[in-house]
Amino acid sequence: MKPVVFRILLLWLLLARFVFGEAMLQYFNTSWAELTRKMPELAEAGYSSLWLPPPTKGSGGLSVGYDLWDRFDLGSKDQRGTVRTRYGTEAELLEMVRVAHRFGIRVYFDNIMNHNAFDVPGYNAYTPIDVYPGFVPEDFHLRRTEDGFYRKWDNTRDWNDAWQVQNLGLADLIDIATEPGGTNYNHGSYEGDTIPKIKFIRHPNNPEYYCYDANGTYVGFGPGNGLTAGYIQANPAAYAERVEDMLNRAARWQL
Repeated sequence: MKPVVFRILLLWLLLARFVFGEAMLQYFNTSWAELTRKMPELAEAGYSSLWLPPPTKGSGGLSVGYDLWDRFDLGSKDQRGTVRTRYGTEAELLEMVRVAHRFGIRVYFDNIMNHNAFDVPGYNAYTPIDVYPGFVPEDFHLRRTEDGFYRKWDNTRDWNDAWQVQNLGLADLIDIATEPGGTNYNHGSYEGDTIPKIKFIRHPNNPEYYCYDANGTYVGFGPGNGLTAGYIQANPAAYAERVEDMLNRAARWQL
């Protein structure tokens, strides 16, 4: 064997021990409790990570999680006719993650950033504008009617049209104005009307949903972070957010 070939093979063998190939299992339509029970088998089978559906509350107890309702409800709030999600309670979710980590298995959840469920805030006189916790109509791509109510736009008609993909609907789910900057590019009486994005304190009574104090110091999420509702409300400059800021905060909170 030529020396150069030998050295290449030797280097490859030395580096191979540091190469980690992750075996991910997509595991949907299964309760958190059953996943917990299956964890020893999954680890023994060689899986090192799980890909799971959104853990947050959907539009009802049978929702698979993609019609999001409340990004800060993991199965602990009595809303939409249920406390638990389709997959279980928040306590069961946290136990599943704890057991997975104990077996060296990472857990990845789908995170939906571009839409909520099917309901429209301010659809009529009986539908509140804050029907989705933390959201108002100006956060969505919506048509405003002559009598001041709201309707969804069409679903995307041409998937080769970037503007439609970014500003029209998907499967009749209400589309969030996640476009960069301070302008909502499809809100008003006519398709393509624009409005300034609204900025306000999204969860004034839930300091546990925030992880920074007003000076930008990291204090962590949860009830032990030292923040209070009064403190949040007294510092609007620090805690007022556009919708995309809130979506990013919700993703960090879930972590």
